[in-house]
Amino acid sequence: MEYTAMDQYWIWLSSVEGIGPKRFYQLLSLYEDARSVWDALGGVLTPPDMKVLGPQTLEKLRAARDAQYFYRLFDRLDRAGIRAVTRLDDGYPAPLTGIYDPPPTLYMRGAGDLNAARAVAVVGSRRCTRDGQRAAHEFSRGLAENGVTVVSGLARGIDSCAHRGALDGHGPTVAVLGCGVDIAYPPENRALMDEIIDSGGAVISEYMPGTPPNAGNFPARNRIISGMCSGTLLVEGAKASGAMITVNQALEQGRDVFAIPGGIYSPLSDAPNRMILDGAIPVLCHWDILEYYRWGQRPSERPARTAVPVALDPEEAAVVSPLREQALSFEELIRATGFSAAKLNSHLTMLELRGIIEKVPGGEYRAYT
Repeated sequence: MEYTAMDQYWIWLSSVEGIGPKRFYQLLSLYEDARSVWDALGGVLTPPDMKVLGPQTLEKLRAARDAQYFYRLFDRLDRAGIRAVTRLDDGYPAPLTGIYDPPPTLYMRGAGDLNAARAVAVVGSRRCTRDGQRAAHEFSRGLAENGVTVVSGLARGIDSCAHRGALDGHGPTVAVLGCGVDIAYPPENRALMDEIIDSGGAVISEYMPGTPPNAGNFPARNRIISGMCSGTLLVEGAKASGAMITVNQALEQGRDVFAIPGGIYSPLSDAPNRMILDGAIPVLCHWDILEYYRWGQRPSERPARTAVPVALDPEEAAVVSPLREQALSFEELIRATGFSAAKLNSHLTMLELRGIIEKVPGGEYRAYT
């Protein structure tokens, strides 16, 4: 990778452990640029202004003021195929420059455009329902098919479904990590991470390569997810869901917040429903977001939706039809169908295995497709 001299010193300064955004910009307010910080450390005595960093961080900064550290840093990035994008770089996401504590440097794998004119964040609970998974996938796929970059955090649950939906829609997606971009977290998402990169998307982080996924990193990274986008879509989440951190960041940044409404008795619909009450924009499909931004217009004719799939035989249809209207218990299904317990249990087992119905909390059943 080729960098300007100013970029190199900027990357050097932001790479030092303990120099987060606040301290980075604090140093730039005291010195003209990152090169001036390097030069100021060249003497025997420590400049008095730098003592605001504290003894530990100052010691690490002085230790990093070393030619070997400097060259090893860029050699490591090159060998790993990681590009450092600074705020001096045209490729830096312009929307991030206006947020609180914008990351001085983003480390990036992949060739994705971080300055996409159309970008929406899709967030939600790690422990999500099948409906939540489906919604995250379908919304993201629809957005991607219409040229919208889907941004999420590569976490389990909703994040993973959002990235997968964007990939299935053959559109761009960006994963923002709470660890180094050379680390797959969670580990089972290694293949998804590689697919994002190979498909022309990007995996980015403000943390140096090699940084482990410490718990404190994730709330901070959420400001990047929301800050890169015009709006944030909340799919599912409990009242205290971590996804609410991203939503609150979006609100503080002046971004739009969309929410998918859900059942009032579903714990994972609590956060979206409450956000809608507080003014979030309710959406039922990806077209609602596209039309809100005038990025697209839904087709005038919608295909008719049959109440029962044609692949069901009459007895299976008798079980599925009432479950399309509401969730029912085993006993309620016996009354609705007139089947014996053994026959109903057999049908429920087969329908669940085929992915047509699901058992939901409380021991009830509902139709999925």
